[in-house]
Amino acid sequence: MITDFAQHSQRVQDMADRLNVDLAHAVLSGKLRRFPYEDVVARCSRCAAQEACNAWLKAASGTTSHAPDYCRNKHLFEGLQA
Repeated sequence: MITDFAQHSQRVQDMADRLNVDLAHAVLSGKLRRFPYEDVVARCSRCAAQEACNAWLKAASGTTSHAPDYCRNKHLFEGLQA
């Protein structure tokens, strides 16, 4: 059975992929440290729009430049795009 952390971590990775953000590079380069990554996943887990996010991720094809407004990690992702 997939843990909640793993599910939310996958959602974070899927969002990063849609936004063309390389989270592994962000961690390795120091732009995103390991523990803040866990905070990113925790913010995702507390989001009230998880079903909307799943639908958005499923419907999105390719990459896009903006996370949905309801994304609790929107500013982080957009900062990593820069």
